[in-house]
Amino acid sequence: MNGTFPSEYSRLLRLAGGAVWIVVGFPVLTNFRQARASGSSAGGFFAWVAAFLLFAVAYAVTSREGRFERDRPGALLLVAAQAAAVLALVALPPCYGLEGALMVLVAIQLGGRVSPAAGLIWIVAQSALFFAAMSLHWNVHSGIMIAGAYFPFQLLAFWTAHLLAREGAARQGLALANDELHATRDLLAEGHRMAERLRIARELHDVLGHHLTALALNLEVASHQVSGPAQAQIEAARDRSRELLGQVRDAVRTLRVGDDIRLDAEIRRLAAGIPSPRIHVQFDENLAVADPASAQILLRCAQEIITNAVKHSRAENLWLNVVSSGGAIEIQARDDGQGSLAACPGDGLTGMRERLEERGGRLAVRTEPGRGFEVVAVLPAG
Repeated sequence: MNGTFPSEYSRLLRLAGGAVWIVVGFPVLTNFRQARASGSSAGGFFAWVAAFLLFAVAYAVTSREGRFERDRPGALLLVAAQAAAVLALVALPPCYGLEGALMVLVAIQLGGRVSPAAGLIWIVAQSALFFAAMSLHWNVHSGIMIAGAYFPFQLLAFWTAHLLAREGAARQGLALANDELHATRDLLAEGHRMAERLRIARELHDVLGHHLTALALNLEVASHQVSGPAQAQIEAARDRSRELLGQVRDAVRTLRVGDDIRLDAEIRRLAAGIPSPRIHVQFDENLAVADPASAQILLRCAQEIITNAVKHSRAENLWLNVVSSGGAIEIQARDDGQGSLAACPGDGLTGMRERLEERGGRLAVRTEPGRGFEVVAVLPAG
């Protein structure tokens, strides 16, 4: 499972986990003499402290900002190391029975990383081992009572974390969809605006330009049929109509050219709404996209690349470069995620390829295990 904890929950769980760790270790660390009196050797005591510190270090790594909410390579090994450290704390004297609270912290971390079935199997297994270790110090009845008491708390912690991870993933998905809708809306508005400019330009050229041309020709003919003061007035009107016709043509050219679409702003908006992975956008300063259809295709490609990175890559960073190269516009993307043996195109990548190929473009995807994904989308600029 690739869940996402909201950052405020992650901070709260880190603080709570630190508090639980301190409470568990306080009676042992402050009663060294009592531990020696109960039969614990100095070596056993220091082994207990080593396991206690091992749990703290592993928990600090897995609960660090940007890690607690995502399943990184090796993260489950660190969680397993924490469970092993707890079992060592119980197996080594002294044993106060509070160590089971650390099992609850392990269960919390499983909630955002494994499926419910895997989490249940894990919790049952570590509870059984906890019971066996407790029975070595006390007795079977006490082991059953203490292990049984912590078991429902582990389940509660696991399901709470599981639901929080689902909520975080849903929230991130909604944020991405909202940014995509805003970007698409802005591009559509830009397309409608350019279409309206083109319509006005055509009307000016076909209607006003036609009538001004006819007026100039009529005045030219009239200027040769009269003489005296009337001829001067007709020639002045002819020159004014020609000047006005030139101004209309200049306005038509300006309307036809229009402004370039701000594709870079829309892609940056998409990237800004994604907390993880971190998206680094670079846009060629000389790149201009005037065609709304091309801008729409490029935006859709960027959306799909970002969506795939969020859902599947397990990456910490995504680099997204949009450049102009050889009469074409390229989106060059790569991440530092887990990668895979081969790229299996789903509906998203297939849709990207179809959009690009319809306009004479192409799509290339490269990946290797541990090397992340590289995607290059090429679209002719014309």
